[in-house]
Amino acid sequence: MAKNKIANSAYDNDSIKSLDWREHIRLRPGMYIGKLGDGTAKDDGIYVLVKEIIDNCIDEYVMGNGKEIDVTLHDSTITVRDRGRGIPLGKVIECVSQINTGAKYDSGAFQKSVGLNGVGTKAVNALSEYFKVQSVRDGRTTIAEFERGVLKKNQKEIKSDLPNGTIVTFIPDNEIFVDFKFNPEHIERMLNLYAYLNVGLKINFNGQVYFLKTVYVICLMQT
Repeated sequence: MAKNKIANSAYDNDSIKSLDWREHIRLRPGMYIGKLGDGTAKDDGIYVLVKEIIDNCIDEYVMGNGKEIDVTLHDSTITVRDRGRGIPLGKVIECVSQINTGAKYDSGAFQKSVGLNGVGTKAVNALSEYFKVQSVRDGRTTIAEFERGVLKKNQKEIKSDLPNGTIVTFIPDNEIFVDFKFNPEHIERMLNLYAYLNVGLKINFNGQVYFLKTVYVICLMQT
């Protein structure tokens, strides 16, 4: 009886590969965002991308910086804008494209944070066919644009009259998320939960407002 045999391919120096941050995320996206999916299920990867960006806005709110977040969906394009401090202008590119880079290792800058590993925004960048980040700080702004994690444009720092904050726009990569489509109801459910968990935070989404002014706690005592 013939035995099944596994091909004995060479395992030598040439078998060892070193991937950069972008290549690793794109080769193993499930490590970073779970399942991929096409947007049908609420836990598909495209919604994890949205969550990663919003989590950064929530961190700013928790630190007392900005009480409003704008989220817009147009076809396959998502834009998220907070009213936080804005990424330090000299570190915008590094913060969205260098793995394990960020301010959340510094307990002075972020005493509380949803994400601590310095990966989230980089994963969104690497898994997007288009990714744009703009930071506004104290009357100055800078913009960087990427394609699948590769820097394409870097606008030098200029004056701006916009309020402080960070603005991220991205389009998930259709090479990774094949035939995907955003379901607004899944995003609405996510934003409703964010508003419920963060009293006083106003979230605007395509003309809808999510806001919880206060939470009333009723204690029923049995005698």
